[in-house]
Order: sequence, then structure tokens, then C-alpha cells
Amino acid sequence: MILGILFLGYYLVICRYLRRWDSPFPRLWALLGLVCISWTLLRERIPEPVREGITALTGAVLVLFFLVECAILSGMREREPEETCRWIIVLGARVDGVRLTDALRQRLDRALICLKASPGTKVIVSGGQGPGELATEAAVMAAYLEDHGIKRERIWEEDASTTTRENLVYSGRIVQREEKASSWEEAPGRVPVGIVTNSFHLFRALFTARQVGYRKAAGLAAPTTWLMLPNYMTREFFGVLKMLCQGRKKPD
Repeated sequence: MILGILFLGYYLVICRYLRRWDSPFPRLWALLGLVCISWTLLRERIPEPVREGITALTGAVLVLFFLVECAILSGMREREPEETCRWIIVLGARVDGVRLTDALRQRLDRALICLKASPGTKVIVSGGQGPGELATEAAVMAAYLEDHGIKRERIWEEDASTTTRENLVYSGRIVQREEKASSWEEAPGRVPVGIVTNSFHLFRALFTARQVGYRKAAGLAAPTTWLMLPNYMTREFFGVLKMLCQGRKKPD
């Protein structure tokens, strides 16, 4: 019962923080809260064999969740790139109309540090246009970087992707074209590339990069708002499972 109340409370806190009630994933917390409260009130009426089966299934899911979260946590620490990155790719995140969300601003601020420290590095901002967005994520990100002193000729927009995998595949094609590479293995495969995303997303981003053929990818971690971290970490659980199911199919 206490856990159910906490889940419902966290859902309300997230909605207040985001200033919206229609974000799809946070509804999971409301659902979990209702499930926990219902289980507390109704479990004695459920036949014992069914109750034991539900308990065993819940235990298995929690073990899987723990293992995946450990993997995500292991990837949250940023490691210095072995070589100066010739390109950095900023992975997209939802924009609210044309307004940057906190997660996306954090990614862009991390990219700015890298770009100002290394004037020869070029940047790809990667993200298409989804529901509730009045412009592509790439266009909003490019405008933010320009407003903060990055020259337009250093910025490439990848504005068709809707997933992390597509971010990396479509951005890789830009690298291949601009590097005049004859094959994916040559570029981006052998070109030092920095991938900018929030810390909670770093494990999946780098794992996906290796799946699609990046061999010199370095993760550049942006901070994460502590209040949203449990929500993002839980969402990553499902993202990692989806990534593992996709396997190691290389780009066309």
C-alpha cells in the first residue's frame, strides 16, 4: 500500500515538473501505484495457486530489471576519448513545441563544452519531428548551438530519425558522405566520433553504436535532473530490452 501511494505521488510530481499531464511514459507510475494498491486490497480473494504464480512472475521481472539497471549504471561513467573527436553526434530528445526540454538542453550544453574546446570538431544534431513538436528536434538544436556561438558551417542537421538506432545510422551516413568514405567501415567505422546524450542513456547509445558499426565511438555524458532520474532509468529498462531484441543488423 505504501509503495502504491509513493508511485502515485511520484507520478503527480513528474507531471507538475513537466507542466503537462499527457506524457505517455510517466503514466506507468500511476498504473504501478494502482496495481500495488489493488493487490493489497484484493490479494486475499485471489486463489493461492494464482497468487503464487503472480508472485513468482513478479520476482523474475524484478531480477531482470535489477540486472539491466546494473548494466545501465555501469555505462553512466564518461570515459575520455582516446583521440580528438572529428565529429560529435547529439542525440535528439523531445521538444515541447519549439522549446527545449531540460534533457535536451543538458545534451546541447555538454556538446558546447566539447565544440568550444575543439574548434576543428563538427557536430551533427540528430532528431526528427514527433507528435506535439512544431519543428524537427534537429532544427531546434541547431538554432540553440548557433545562438551560443557555434558557426553554422560546423553544424549538420539529421532530421529524419525517430529512435536512437536511427539517430546513429542516419548520422553515420552524413559522416560517411562528408568524409568521402567508400564504405561504412571506413567512416564512421574508423573515424573518432563522440556521442552526446544524458548519462542514463549512455549505455544504450554506445551499445547501439557498436551494433551498427561504430568502432571509435566515445560517450560524452550530459547530466540528468535528479528528480527525473528514476523515471528515465525505468524507461531505459524497456529501451535496452528492445535494443537487445534488434540484434546486430548493420546499416544498409
